[in-house]
Amino acid sequence: MPIPVEKAPTIGNEQQRTPLAHSGSAEAGASTAFSLATEAALEILRAGGNAVDAAVAAAWALSVCEPSGSGLGGQSTLLVYAAGGALRVIDGHSYAPAAASTETISAIQQRLGYRACTIPSTPATLAYAQRKYGVLSEPQVLAPAIRIAEEGYAITRLQHRQIRWVTRYLRASEGASALFLQNGEAPPPGYVFRQPELAATLGRLAEHGIEDFYQGGIARSIADDMRCHGGIITEDDLQSCGLPVEREPLCTSYRGFRIVTVPPPGGGLQLLLALKILEQLTTSSELGDFVSWYELIALATYAAFDGREKAPLDPEDLTPSLLGWLLSEERVREIAARIRNGQLGGQPFSAREGPGDTTHLNVADRAGNVVALTQSIQSVFGAKVANRDLGFVYNNYLCTCPRSAHPYGLAGNSQPRSNAAPTLVLRDTPEGSFPLLALGAAGSRRITSAIFQVISSVVDRGLSVQDAVAAPRVHARLSRKVWMEESSSQTKIVERLEKHFTRVDLKRAPSYKLGSVQALHWTNGERLTGAADPRRDGSSSTLQ
Repeated sequence: MPIPVEKAPTIGNEQQRTPLAHSGSAEAGASTAFSLATEAALEILRAGGNAVDAAVAAAWALSVCEPSGSGLGGQSTLLVYAAGGALRVIDGHSYAPAAASTETISAIQQRLGYRACTIPSTPATLAYAQRKYGVLSEPQVLAPAIRIAEEGYAITRLQHRQIRWVTRYLRASEGASALFLQNGEAPPPGYVFRQPELAATLGRLAEHGIEDFYQGGIARSIADDMRCHGGIITEDDLQSCGLPVEREPLCTSYRGFRIVTVPPPGGGLQLLLALKILEQLTTSSELGDFVSWYELIALATYAAFDGREKAPLDPEDLTPSLLGWLLSEERVREIAARIRNGQLGGQPFSAREGPGDTTHLNVADRAGNVVALTQSIQSVFGAKVANRDLGFVYNNYLCTCPRSAHPYGLAGNSQPRSNAAPTLVLRDTPEGSFPLLALGAAGSRRITSAIFQVISSVVDRGLSVQDAVAAPRVHARLSRKVWMEESSSQTKIVERLEKHFTRVDLKRAPSYKLGSVQALHWTNGERLTGAADPRRDGSSSTLQ
């Protein structure tokens, strides 16, 4: 059946609750980008919630304790694995406001400020997922986030650095400055950061429901804030915000495993293509030489994105038959042959790759249900403007929309493309389908290269998930330059990469620029371990 691209019904018209199973003896755990979010997930699991309840609670918590990467002003996408093997994508990618166009939004306004944002869809997406597949109430899953916002948490060294990176932009926004700066400066590490405005907003959602964000008092506050600061999101835009669309996931085989991820407008297609290219270029047994492994990873990553940029596809054309061809053996063999012949494509692209900010989390419950969830406000602190009364930052997803004719071009109600790719690696056996990995990442296009390397490190090289996540990374950019973390074998790797790419830029490890992976790994079919990326502030834990 064709992938649906139409907007879903509006908030308040959800389907009947169909919770996931909640009985069993599987191991439970969570891996998120901040310790308090991991604790929130475990708290909800202990309270009788399932994986969806816990994942949504962790996502709300990250909206509080990782405001640089996600929040109420952004978008979220979930990949849900139900015990027994059923899979669904809950696609919460956001849409541009109706008035968006190249006439109403300048190139500068696309990147910064009130005209840079799409209609926030995170509240709608989290509420939909929890209402339909969870077993607890909305106030229960919101409670940890409200508590964190009220009590506060200590600013980390990374958060201090992130705020310093964008201080001059935050100063220019009265709301952002009041919420996130102390006397116009970044709060120091260890400073206890409390967010009473955000706590009140979350409390209102718990009391009145998510409908208030799109049709009630919160919606009016957002629209008023937009009008006061030249934004173009209106009450009508918020009221017309659709529920997330449930989609079939994209799947392909890799070395005997089934890789499951999200379809466009997410970035799962490029991840699957990179894996298929690597599989075509070499067998798993030939990847013991990690110097050549890095070389092949870079080549496959570049090739996977090269095609996306040269021939962007209209989401309305993405039928199952077209998606099947894009990942077909015939096409992959063609791409691999060009790589072997030293043909990486035509002229390199000049597209800039900013630092990128997003967040990802994974949760597994004792019944065997698993959720991988990615959410974002696009850039670090999104549009760098915030609603002071409501306590959250607006996204700047319109910065990803080309100003020329393009399937994802800037226009009213257009849907920006993203690189979000919550992913599962499954083992299919005669007894059923079982997860090997649940993972995802933050970091713009580095989402793809980071997830790609972790999967290959575990499947091809036999690394533990912790070692796979922490290992030095390489990322081939569309400019045909390469970012690579320093390693003991960097000289040999650089020599190999310079045969194909114009320049190799070394980054001190661990580098924030190379993305952030959170993962869960089932070893020996049952034993659950987690990994949090040392490049960020994440944590993982299993339920005892």
